[in-house]
Amino acid sequence: MSPAAIRYLHPSNLVTYVSALAGLLAVLAAKDRQSWALAGALIAVCALADTLDGKFARLFARTEDEQRFGVELDSLTDALTFGLVPVVCVYLLRPPGSVALRVVWSAAAFFYVVSAITRLGAYNLHHEESPGFVGLPTTVAGLIWSSVFLLEPTTALSVLVLLGCGVAMVSTLPIPRPRGLGLVAFGGWAVALVILHGMSIFTAGTVSP
Repeated sequence: MSPAAIRYLHPSNLVTYVSALAGLLAVLAAKDRQSWALAGALIAVCALADTLDGKFARLFARTEDEQRFGVELDSLTDALTFGLVPVVCVYLLRPPGSVALRVVWSAAAFFYVVSAITRLGAYNLHHEESPGFVGLPTTVAGLIWSSVFLLEPTTALSVLVLLGCGVAMVSTLPIPRPRGLGLVAFGGWAVALVILHGMSIFTAGTVSP
């Protein structure tokens, strides 16, 4: 008999769950607040959490089973926060106008989501075989989306980002794993996006009647 899932509710996964929460809040921000800035900031928070979750998890004593579960949970969360969440946010904030645009946008969105989950599934199979990445990491795709949200993209631009990131995620492009200053710079990108989006939210609040 398989063990109950509750046995894997371990404090070492807290940062990953924070990422999932930020992704959910990004969708709510897009739907209820119609805010590119708030949704973009929360997606950047997801990326920052994904950068830190492994180091946080290693602070705890874990069984081999719990370590394997952490890898699976991280990928499942990434599929949501960097695969589905940006797509849903864009649709809620900038729904395509015509029927033709909806068809094109939906096809591009489906391709992007399929690319994200395929890239994550392949990573789970082969991540121990290489010190780097093959194809664009989904976390980077999330930061690209957060950056694009600064522009409040048109439907045409969002289609280009969907297709470009989708192709890059399933490509053979070798990308070194960031370490040292590279990792600091990567985390800095996420922090900078949170700050920029925060400034946009503050500015919008100060000019509102």
